[in-house]
Amino acid sequence: MAKDLKANYFSVPTEQWNAMSEAERWAANQKFLDAAITRGDTFRLATPIEKVNPSSYTDKEIRYLMGKGYQLGADRTSLVPPAGR
Repeated sequence: MAKDLKANYFSVPTEQWNAMSEAERWAANQKFLDAAITRGDTFRLATPIEKVNPSSYTDKEIRYLMGKGYQLGADRTSLVPPAGR
């Protein structure tokens, strides 16, 4: 989906991802999210929010972004930055 939209997305080569610990994986993911937050990016959800697995990285990312002030967009398919960004 991100490629079709010509959007930024988090990607780590499989071999490198498999060699990382869970803490390293989340740290890399968080670094990507923090850079996007700094830019004031809107995040598009590839999975409808109602169908996000609560034990997935997607859920963890959503909770992280909401903790940073992001809100679910009116279309329910995006997370938008806090007002004033």
